Amino acid sequence: MMPRLLPGRTRRLHALGVLSLVLAGCTRPAPAPAADAAMADMPGMTGMAGMAGMAMPGDSGVALDRAAAARLGIRFARAASQPVGSGIRLAGTLRYAEPRRVYVNARTDGWVERLDADFLGKPVAAGEVLLTIYSPDLVNGQEEYLAARRLGDGTLQAAARRRLTLWNVAEEEIAELDRSGAARRAVEIRAPRGGEIAEKLVTAGQAVRAGDNLFLIADRSALWVEAAVFEMDAPVVTVGTPVTVTVGALPGRRYPGRVVFLQPELDEATRTLTARIEVANRDGRLRPGMYAAVEVTTAGRSALAVPLEAVLPTGTVSLVFVNRGDGTFLPRPVVTGARGDSLIEIRQGLRPGDEVVASATYLLDSETNLAAAMQGLMLQMGMGLEMGGMGAAGATDTGGAP
Repeated sequence: MMPRLLPGRTRRLHALGVLSLVLAGCTRPAPAPAADAAMADMPGMTGMAGMAGMAMPGDSGVALDRAAAARLGIRFARAASQPVGSGIRLAGTLRYAEPRRVYVNARTDGWVERLDADFLGKPVAAGEVLLTIYSPDLVNGQEEYLAARRLGDGTLQAAARRRLTLWNVAEEEIAELDRSGAARRAVEIRAPRGGEIAEKLVTAGQAVRAGDNLFLIADRSALWVEAAVFEMDAPVVTVGTPVTVTVGALPGRRYPGRVVFLQPELDEATRTLTARIEVANRDGRLRPGMYAAVEVTTAGRSALAVPLEAVLPTGTVSLVFVNRGDGTFLPRPVVTGARGDSLIEIRQGLRPGDEVVASATYLLDSETNLAAAMQGLMLQMGMGLEMGGMGAAGATDTGGAP
């Protein structure tokens, strides 16, 4: 059976009776109607740290005593025109720089007879022998070159020499062929540049075919950091932007670098762009695969700014507490702009020279909100519990008697 709703007047009398019972159980007499007297009568309020030097007159702001504010960690600053520099931190991984990598491949079919670059990571110098390869095509090419040389036909000799060069036969090998006058069974393949063996795709005695990759040689004197840049930070990171790179394996070491490429397409899954940052590795201590932290700092434009902690975001507006001139700080809405590491631009709401609370603004916000709430509560309790809101609600109740 559904309970019968009470008429509006009966419900109001019932609510008043419940509240009267609650008040009857209180050991203290009803506070005075004035909000300040009610606040002073609340147990424990006057004993709170810092309350003696901080008056809370509600809508008129918060009066701060400088000594009490210092004990609470509250600092002050003045709005002034100054550069608002922005900085972000990126995370990435060290990689070999692509322009410093080169593949060594087989130009003809053959067999590996001796392998000099016999392990991964081995350092090699430009022109150093990597392996020797036996190839029937290379032997025939040498014989053709020697035959043209013996005949004294410069055109045939030049064509045969060019064919050997295209087969990746080094100039040293051709010079030895001229000196000895006899074709060699195995031809040496040399490193086209210095670096280290980043990939080894061949073993001794292996048969290889024309076009097979044998080695990847990479130079580690300069590396790339592939870092993820969130789309909101993309305007700060541009090609040529100077950065500082640090790695966890080398604490205290800072490596300068610069952005050399920014991926044009956004990754829809991670909402990031990939930035390639070139960093010099002169001491050779940076290694591919290491995690790296990238600090990007740009010189900001000059603007009216206050410390970052001076602005209190409320969800709908941003507030700062401004000195009215008599030591009382009033909350004032402001419009913010660029955000730096320690400063924030104020576009509207402040003038140069305005004194603001630079830290612990949440304390002032909580004090003003507490003061307003306690004023409302004390006024309700001291005015005989008028409960106008309930009366208004009852006036709209069509089910009760007037």
